[in-house]
Amino acid sequence: MIVYEYPFNELVRSMLRLEYLFARFNHFIRSDDPELHHNAISILFDLGDIGARGDIKSLLLKEFERQKYALNGLKSSQKVDQEALTQTLSEIDAVAASINQSAGRPNSAITESEWLNAIRTRLNIPGGTSPIDLPSYHAWKNSPTSERRELLEKYISPLLPWQEACQLFLRLLRQSGEAKDVVAHNGSFQQAPSGKVYQLMRIAVEDDTLFSEISANKYLLSVRFLKSERDKKAQLVNADVPFKLTLCQL
Repeated sequence: MIVYEYPFNELVRSMLRLEYLFARFNHFIRSDDPELHHNAISILFDLGDIGARGDIKSLLLKEFERQKYALNGLKSSQKVDQEALTQTLSEIDAVAASINQSAGRPNSAITESEWLNAIRTRLNIPGGTSPIDLPSYHAWKNSPTSERRELLEKYISPLLPWQEACQLFLRLLRQSGEAKDVVAHNGSFQQAPSGKVYQLMRIAVEDDTLFSEISANKYLLSVRFLKSERDKKAQLVNADVPFKLTLCQL
């Protein structure tokens, strides 16, 4: 199954981007290859930019409070695992406190580093990080693996609360939805939200040659499938496509 996700608001969009970036950063930092550590540095800048957004921090803390309120309403339900519920509430408290207590801008170590700023400036220039342009960077890439990894861990450390926050937020959100088997007739599917306000739509399809284009508003959810031709223009699918639809709202 290939899963495509569509965020209904800016907070969910930012959390999905953080999840994607942290996954790539963690993959690259585990390697000993200096070229993959180069990729990790380029991702550091993106992570820092998102993590420094005060509006996203405010929205996230408000959402955690809303989630706590919703979950607290389940304490009297006999259908709910109360031990798991208590653990989840504790996780929310811990993660929210960690985000809330982060003083200043979590990317300050990145933005205040002259060495990193020199690299960032050259990243947008074709071949700009070559040894002739950044000899100090070339020296770092040839330093011992442990030293390179230690430096990357130093810069990512202030941003780790954001990794925990986006993982918890998205886990709870995804668990709130129930997957349903539906069919996109002639490659297209539409559904009215029926007055409900969702935060995330998930589309799971088995055929790896297909991808989905998703659009949604408060009046209509729309999905259409296209066939990926790789080096050619994608074509609309004219056959029925079975897929799993999950609408999430905690």
